[in-house]
Amino acid sequence: MKLFIYLFICLSLSLFSCHHPLEKPDHLLLKTDMIAILSDIYLYKQTPTNFPLDKETAFDTYVTIFKAHHTTKEIFQNSYVYYYADANALQHIYDRVIDNLKSKLTKDQQLQLKEELSETH
Repeated sequence: MKLFIYLFICLSLSLFSCHHPLEKPDHLLLKTDMIAILSDIYLYKQTPTNFPLDKETAFDTYVTIFKAHHTTKEIFQNSYVYYYADANALQHIYDRVIDNLKSKLTKDQQLQLKEELSETH
């Protein structure tokens, strides 16, 4: 009987230890979609402008990015929160974002990106 209880506890622990800490959202973006969207957002943030953007213009730009990727702000946010709860998945996403941006950014911008991403963890 003790063996059965011990096996049940071990099996339960192993099953729950592999479980994601959050419930999967109904419309979860694929990691590849998250990588593409985050890359576009970062590129937008790095675009030099000669004038300060008001909140409405910035919001419109984000909406345009989400539309280009056939998603919404809410789906993106829910997906980001889901992946944020899984450190390995989020690290994979950010590593791929850095890879995507290496060919598009200057060395200074690449360093800034690494610093910003390390601050989010």
